Amino acid sequence: MSKLTSDAIILNTIDYSESDKIACTLTKDHGIISAIAKGAKRSKKRFPGTLEPFSEVTLIYSFQEGRDLMRIESANLKSANLGIREDLNLLAHASVLTEVIIALLGPHDPSPEVYNYLRDALSYMDKHKQWFSVWSISMINLLKALGYGIDLSAVLTAQAGMNPWHNISSNLKVNENQWPSLSPEALTFIKKGVGVEYSVLTRMIVSPQARIEIERFLFMLSNRISGKPLKSVTFLAKLLDLSLEQW
Repeated sequence: MSKLTSDAIILNTIDYSESDKIACTLTKDHGIISAIAKGAKRSKKRFPGTLEPFSEVTLIYSFQEGRDLMRIESANLKSANLGIREDLNLLAHASVLTEVIIALLGPHDPSPEVYNYLRDALSYMDKHKQWFSVWSISMINLLKALGYGIDLSAVLTAQAGMNPWHNISSNLKVNENQWPSLSPEALTFIKKGVGVEYSVLTRMIVSPQARIEIERFLFMLSNRISGKPLKSVTFLAKLLDLSLEQW
C-alpha cells in the first residue's frame, strides 16, 4: 500500500455506512480521485470538519493496485471557504464550477491549472465580496483549461453573421440561432475580464441585465459541452427563474 500527499479541494461527499464518507476530490498533483474516509463521521481528530464541499485541504491518502477507490488517512484544513455554504446563491454557483470539472476532467488526470483556477475562484466567493465577476471569468478560464476555449474575436463579430461557436469543440453540433445573444456590455466584460487578475475582477461590475445574459450563456455552454443538463445548472436556472427550454 502506497501513501501520497497532495493539496486537494473537496468536490462532493456521500455518506457510506454508519461512520464512513466517500469523497470526490480534485487533487493538485493527481487530478480527480474518489476515496473512502473510514470513520469520518465520528473522528474529529483525523477529519476535523475538513471533508466538506469547497474546502481546500492537505490530503494524505493511500491506494492499492487494482482498486479504484482510495483511502483517505487524514485531511488538514487549508481554507474552509465557509462563505459559500452560508448563501444558497453562492453555493449553487460554486456547484456549477465543481460539476463542470467532474464532467470534463478524467480521473487521475493532473491539471494544476484547473486546480488553481478553482481554488482562486472559491476563495473569492463570499457574499461580502463582488464575486460574480470572478465566478464568470473563472468559468471561461476553466473551460479553456479543460480544452474548450472560446473564440472571443468571433463572439464579438457574431452580429455580422459569423458562428462564434465553431471552435468550442469539433464534436459539438451547434446552431448559432439556438444560443443566447450577448449585449455589447456583456461581450466587452468577457473580453476585458479574461486574463485579468482576480483582485482586479472584483472591481469590474456589470448591470443586472448583462449578468443574466452572461449566466445564461455559461449555463448553456456548460450543458452543451458536457453533453447533458448538469444538475447544478438546472437547479441554479430554477433558482434564478431562467428558462432553459429554448436551449
